[in-house]
Amino acid sequence: MEQSKRPVLHRIKRKFIIIITAFMLGMANGMHTEDARIKGNQNYTEQHKKD
Repeated sequence: MEQSKRPVLHRIKRKFIIIITAFMLGMANGMHTEDARIKGNQNYTEQHKKD
């Protein structure tokens, strides 16, 4: 019985790690996009003020 439980727990653990990793990558990508958008607006504003 112990032998049959181990693969099930291993699969659940692996799926949980994959889901957490995908979530973290998604959050990092969203934060990078937001930072790029903010910095892009800042550069545009600074160039616009120079004119």
